[in-house]
Amino acid sequence: MNNIRRQIAAVFLTMPILALLFGCQSTPDVEPYLPRINSTADTMAGMSKAELDNLQLVSTNLVSALLQLRETNPSTTTLQVSTPGTAFGNLMIRALEEAGYSVQHVSADQGLNYVRYGKRNSETEAGFVVDYDLSIGKVTLRREYITNRSGIFPSSLMSIVGSQSASTVVLDDSIFTEQGGNDLFISGVETDNASQRSEIKTVQVKDYDLTPDDKRTTQQILLGNTRKQQLGRTVASININDYTRMRRAVLIFDTRTTNIMGRGNKRAISLLAREYQPNDVYSITACTDADGEDESAFTRAVRVQEEFMGHEIPSKAITFAPCIRASFRHTSDNSPVPVTIEQLRRKN
Repeated sequence: MNNIRRQIAAVFLTMPILALLFGCQSTPDVEPYLPRINSTADTMAGMSKAELDNLQLVSTNLVSALLQLRETNPSTTTLQVSTPGTAFGNLMIRALEEAGYSVQHVSADQGLNYVRYGKRNSETEAGFVVDYDLSIGKVTLRREYITNRSGIFPSSLMSIVGSQSASTVVLDDSIFTEQGGNDLFISGVETDNASQRSEIKTVQVKDYDLTPDDKRTTQQILLGNTRKQQLGRTVASININDYTRMRRAVLIFDTRTTNIMGRGNKRAISLLAREYQPNDVYSITACTDADGEDESAFTRAVRVQEEFMGHEIPSKAITFAPCIRASFRHTSDNSPVPVTIEQLRRKN
């Protein structure tokens, strides 16, 4: 009996070695790449984490540009999407969710802002490249990317067609340099309007640019920063003694990593916005964190700000309150989180 046990143990001990010898890889956790509703995990079967990360970089790159267009402002745009049939489709819809867009699920090509996307392989003088595109209504974004041993990198300018504000788009292509390597790529925007010009530059990637996975700029952070830049400056600070507290509402987000508003939260903001008067200020407290610094909380605050602006509340009437240090909440706690909004009215 002891001999049988030792033989079984030996088999299990040699399994990791055999996996390495035959090139087997563990299946990556696909949940961070999937849409929160109507996802199709089976489209990612057999894909490595590196392949999923590459698609995430592409979708983040395209959606961060989409956020900067007037025609597709998330505070005034509801997107229609159908169930994705490809891995790229899953990652694209997840990026749109992270960007704060309201998403309506439809069974076919329906609605003014139906989301279309594509991926095409081609051979060029630069080698084998993949062309990715994203279309919403009359707006289409397209860019070519090339993959090498370091990762995935742009191999063309980003083409934006159908927008009057394309020339104002600023691409944050630093997410590609974090992969490290020895590469050179072009960064900038080309449009279908000859009068619109965008700054074009060359980005050099070096080996020392390599950033550990846990230190890289996440999709959530990059898209949150893009939204912040688009919204403009909020009220820098207010003297609370100059205001009277009129109303208070608490929004509940499902987890600390989501910025999806939900019907109840939207309704609460709608009621607050209805009572707005000139010189009122909405103070948003989104951060309740042990160390007082929470990037995901910031993206939720921006999402709430966007919702107010969708009700024609000016950005100057919205301010972010400082973080509340909450030592009772562990960093691994992913339970529902509150966002508090106070409507303040200036005293006469």
